[in-house]
Amino acid sequence: MKIKNIIIIACLLTAISFKASSQFQANMHFILSGIEKDFKVFSDENRYRYEFNEDGQEGVVIVLNEPGEVIILMPQQKMAIKTKATSQMSMANDPVKLYEYQVKEGGQEKTIGTETINGYKCTKKELYGESDQLLYTMWYSDEYDFPIKMISHMDVTGNTSMEMRDIKKWTPDDAMFSIPDGYMIMDQETMMPEH
Repeated sequence: MKIKNIIIIACLLTAISFKASSQFQANMHFILSGIEKDFKVFSDENRYRYEFNEDGQEGVVIVLNEPGEVIILMPQQKMAIKTKATSQMSMANDPVKLYEYQVKEGGQEKTIGTETINGYKCTKKELYGESDQLLYTMWYSDEYDFPIKMISHMDVTGNTSMEMRDIKKWTPDDAMFSIPDGYMIMDQETMMPEH
């Protein structure tokens, strides 16, 4: 079902929990279990937006960090699904939030050094869990204060990774971070329309 696929992709896209210190747009190359996809990313400090196309079905994910809310837009159906960034579904599919959670819960974070990724100087880190299992490798941009590249080593079918490319300065438009008029708004927890 295409809507189910869009919801799964949207949850996986929250993998990049930006803490950006500037406004930018970029292309994100995403690999999940060997399947490659490309997304457009727009960031405006405490909010960001992904645009993607899944088998001809357009989708948009809007993440609003301040209220801790994620909005999934399906333009062809004129439908929006709202969920919390801390929901079990979001957390289960968000490597950066899981990374932060695992550090807080005692994961061993090691700074490996610095590397240049796509022209940006990054701090390379690894996160280890129990039994010294490597969980993540992350290259964090010092300039933009967000990951340029991240690999999750926990996918049993192969590594999951994301890499930001073609990063450019961007002037945000507030309309890109809101639900357009005429959309039916659903709550993810109940999958019932909001009133």
